[in-house]
Amino acid sequence: MSAKILMIFGCGLITILFLCPIAMADYTIGIDDVLGVVFWQAPVLNQSVVVNSDGKITLAVIGDITAAGLSPSALAKKIVEQISRFNRDISQATVTVTSYGSQIVFVEGEVVNPGKYAHEVIPDLWTIIKEMGGATAVGDLRNVKIVRGGTVDPGKITSVDVLAAVSSRELSSLPKIYPHDVIQVPRTISGVSTTGMSTESTGTRNVYYVVGAVARPGVFTLEPGLGVLEAIAMAGGTLPSANLHEVRINSRAGDFSNVYRFDMDKQTSLGIPQRYILRPEDAIVVKDRGTGFFSATFPILRDVVALAGTVVTTWLLIRTYQRTNP
Repeated sequence: MSAKILMIFGCGLITILFLCPIAMADYTIGIDDVLGVVFWQAPVLNQSVVVNSDGKITLAVIGDITAAGLSPSALAKKIVEQISRFNRDISQATVTVTSYGSQIVFVEGEVVNPGKYAHEVIPDLWTIIKEMGGATAVGDLRNVKIVRGGTVDPGKITSVDVLAAVSSRELSSLPKIYPHDVIQVPRTISGVSTTGMSTESTGTRNVYYVVGAVARPGVFTLEPGLGVLEAIAMAGGTLPSANLHEVRINSRAGDFSNVYRFDMDKQTSLGIPQRYILRPEDAIVVKDRGTGFFSATFPILRDVVALAGTVVTTWLLIRTYQRTNP
């Protein structure tokens, strides 16, 4: 039994000795990395050092030594070669990266925890945003900016629809992030909240729009079985000038749309016609009947102006929140 235990222990030790250096060898030390240098044979010489802008570190006894461009194991070997000239009792050293300063990315704007992000391997854009706490309620994931700040296309600005990539589960389509890039998550137009827009779902976005004579026009999360009246209530209800006799719903049908007209006064008083259940990306338009001399004297012109206003508002919302490919 003891022989088997010894054999297992020996295999485990061999695995640690041979596989760990291979794992460490995958990382290349860069400028601004923080390194821990340990000499178990001479702990008094243990140090934590930063890789300077010239790619070198400064160690006691040795002085300056180039670290950038080497793996931790290669640097450890180089350190032992140098220090053994002064102290022959030192035959081993361990180098670990305690802070990946060379792999830093800056995240700004509407994220929960803006600031610096550093990791041994820089992940994809969506992972970085999630690890910074995700976007805030008014963060615009459809218009994320990447400002190249490193050696790859320095100064170039790229706009990315992160939400579309996540919704379609095509994270591979997101641009690669390089060290010293700046990621900016802007605020949505007018601060309209995007809370509830699922970034993990597939297919059509699960939202609806309410524009016109309501208290809070905007974009809202579509709940199952939601009717027009409830949807308008979610938008704060109608204004006193709202024309409930002709509420319109623009419903997407491929590249076109179907327009439905409802007499909400009649529906709420008599319960007819059958309740319309909203579909993803439906747009509810509540017309304003207007007040005063203008409305009474020029009813046709009033309706044209009101309709033009709702059309423009709808167009702005759809342009902002519904950027889909034909």
